[in-house]
Amino acid sequence: MATTANDLILGALRFINVYAPGESLDSADADDALQTLNDLLDSWSTDQSSVYASVENILTFTANQYQYTIGNYDAGTFAGTVTSGSPTITGVIVPSNLIANGDLSGIGIPDGATILSFNAGAGTITMSVSATLTPGVPLQIGYTIPGDFKIPRPLRVTNSFTRISTQGSGLDYPIEIISQERYIEIGYKAISAPWPIVAWYNPTMPLGTIYFYQNPSGGGELHLFTDTILTNLADLTQEVVLPQGNSRWIKRALGKELAPEYGRTWTPLKEKLWKEASDMVKSINQTRVPVARYDSELRSRNRTDAGWI
Repeated sequence: MATTANDLILGALRFINVYAPGESLDSADADDALQTLNDLLDSWSTDQSSVYASVENILTFTANQYQYTIGNYDAGTFAGTVTSGSPTITGVIVPSNLIANGDLSGIGIPDGATILSFNAGAGTITMSVSATLTPGVPLQIGYTIPGDFKIPRPLRVTNSFTRISTQGSGLDYPIEIISQERYIEIGYKAISAPWPIVAWYNPTMPLGTIYFYQNPSGGGELHLFTDTILTNLADLTQEVVLPQGNSRWIKRALGKELAPEYGRTWTPLKEKLWKEASDMVKSINQTRVPVARYDSELRSRNRTDAGWI
């Protein structure tokens, strides 16, 4: 279901009887409620029962590298001048933490622009695409710092496998996601093998870190499954597509958060309606097929993962 932040906020405020049907949203109320809404979405991302989907990230191993950083965080801004039709940003005091492949954003910079290279001595940065405008004055340009795996920093890694395409085989080999305790128990972590068999994810900041065992000697294609991050809404008009039931749940939950600010009583009826909406959504998100897990050393030596190769 497609909706906007404005619709969600108005629905929440009507639910607690602050606004009447048809009444337009006041700008001060909108700013406060949008911040509260984004705080809710941030919080729900940490709760697996509130997350409605998993994302399959298709990445590439680097041969003989078993530790990788994950993420792509906003690192700040720098001043520079862009010229229409040119990929070069000039007049830049290049930030010390700038690295290639980071994203760029600003006036005249197309969506998806990244850093190809930079020259601190010349004060220039080369983009992956050409600028679309010539503002004529230096602008503040935003940039990101990507990890080895340039995807949104995950809160959780839920599953993984390696796809080996040597000689067109296209075979998949599972990678078990293990705890820190189990990873620590591995005596020699750099042992080399065609593909890893386990991984441990540490959600460090600002970039997460994932460790694989065994060390992938030949590279390969990594499929990494992570929980969807519930994205913040930038403004009232931003459209967001939500699964069935989520719009109702968000309106009820946002109303519960906002009620004390407006001096509204959270009645038993409102609590019942909020809980009903919450339970319906979480019952879908929590649906899992039980899988038996046990130490791989207890298995028969008749390997089924082609680990003998």
